[in-house]
Amino acid sequence: MTKLLVILSILASSTSFAFPGMIRHGYVNCTTCHVSPSGGGILTEYGHELSAEVLSTWSKDGEEKFLYGSVAKHLSKDLLLGGDTRVIQTYQDNPMFTEKRFFLMQADLEGAYKMGKLTIDLEAGYLDSDTFQSLRHFFLYQFNDVDALRLGKFKNNYGINTDEHMLSIKSNLGWNDETETYNLEYSRLTGKYSIFATAIFGAPESISQKRNLTVGEIGVVDHGGSLRASFSVAEKYEFGVSYFYGKKAFEDWRSVAGPFVILGFTPNFFYMGELDFQAQNGTGVYDYQRLTYEPIQGLQCYVTQEIAHPNNGDTAMQLSRYGLGVQFFPRPHSEIHAQWKWEEDVYDESQYHPVASLLWHYYL
Repeated sequence: MTKLLVILSILASSTSFAFPGMIRHGYVNCTTCHVSPSGGGILTEYGHELSAEVLSTWSKDGEEKFLYGSVAKHLSKDLLLGGDTRVIQTYQDNPMFTEKRFFLMQADLEGAYKMGKLTIDLEAGYLDSDTFQSLRHFFLYQFNDVDALRLGKFKNNYGINTDEHMLSIKSNLGWNDETETYNLEYSRLTGKYSIFATAIFGAPESISQKRNLTVGEIGVVDHGGSLRASFSVAEKYEFGVSYFYGKKAFEDWRSVAGPFVILGFTPNFFYMGELDFQAQNGTGVYDYQRLTYEPIQGLQCYVTQEIAHPNNGDTAMQLSRYGLGVQFFPRPHSEIHAQWKWEEDVYDESQYHPVASLLWHYYL
């Protein structure tokens, strides 16, 4: 079963991306760069500028704009456009099989239109080459500079909103690809703290479209509620806690809770960590840590560790991984992400098996 989890976690894709490590530059709130209060998805104009100034190794004037600024003069200043394309090469080698695979993960477009305090956001595109759907669309009403209400389909905001949704704290907790739900979310974002309170209503079509489930199985994504709160220190360090209570169809109610931290020690050195406890007929523990150093702007080298121990006591479900990775942002709109991880053999703790991926991401 662990091998199956490995496959699913590698193949998991995300229709949004967020970089919480930007806190090392003093950016605590995601709305600095994104329309979404929780980050990910379409970039604001300032977000495009930052992609050139602090995220990419090289850039030239205007290169960071949507379609390199070629259509900016024809667009309303209240209209934002974007999109993502991802292709990936995966590799894994274990006693059961050796596999190499190259495929298109994602190709989509997204638009956001602002009408006073109301913003409408719509994303649609292809996943895994053959599934066309919209995983994110919502109405966002901004009451003032800090308070907002969002209604629509998007990912539940829990823990670290990293650009890697194949991590144990995402995939093994059931929040990897195609787990966007219809939600009502209240957010309060200040320079010192942030609060997200979300009512989760589920999304039957997300899983059924992809996996051709029967009518009786429709509705297997989460519904319930969540709360995420954090505070920042010196605009470089974020400390927070998340709580989720809900269930999937045909399953018992569960609660998930735990702390997370994002520490921007210097502009070139940062740490992210999250520890979660799940209660559902027992207690499970999930852990993620990443320590990153940026020797030159745009080149991030990191070490990572993941642990997932579900609450059923089955050692075949347990997961431990340790690895190395490199994220390279050579120019605005482009990302190359390479990872090599070693997974512990559940039957022989002295043995480790490689799991690797090479991803190219182009964002508009």
